[in-house]
Amino acid sequence: MVIGSAVGWFVGGKVHSGRVAKKLKKKHQKEQKALYTQYYNDVFKLQEQNAELVYAVEQLQDTLKQVEANAEMEAIQRDYDEFKQPDIDGDDRISRAEFNMYVKNYLSNYPGLQEKDYPKFEDFDHDNDGYVSFQEYAQQMALQVQQAEWDKQYADQVGRGNKAADAKASALKNLYGEGKKAADIYGNYRR
Repeated sequence: MVIGSAVGWFVGGKVHSGRVAKKLKKKHQKEQKALYTQYYNDVFKLQEQNAELVYAVEQLQDTLKQVEANAEMEAIQRDYDEFKQPDIDGDDRISRAEFNMYVKNYLSNYPGLQEKDYPKFEDFDHDNDGYVSFQEYAQQMALQVQQAEWDKQYADQVGRGNKAADAKASALKNLYGEGKKAADIYGNYRR
């Protein structure tokens, strides 16, 4: 009887432990499946978020490029409008007569300026064809701004920065600050 009880207890233990092991294994597989499902769902959501963020970054970059292009076009248009003021006949070129008339009118409106303060026609006519194109005009304005800045820096380095050089440099920079950029961009459009 003792041996029968021990064998029964041992067999019963095996049967019960097998059932419990099966239950635990089933529960573990179910939890593992839920965990893997949750993991894959989380990864999928993160990938979607990354894709949305990449799309948002691309949209912002496109918007930034458009804003920069608009700013460049506005600067070119502003410079071109300035260039067109002395162009009386509207041929997109400034002749010597148009230039001289413009300088005379400009100087009469600003009595503080002298004729030596304003560049000569030859300074603008880089190819010596008797006319100033928009590209030549923009290049000369950029050179004038650069020269005014150098004059200011030189005056500052020498230690006698005068107010006239500072005022001339800042006025030219404000007035024609985009000249070289406009000339470069206009030159690229013409090619």
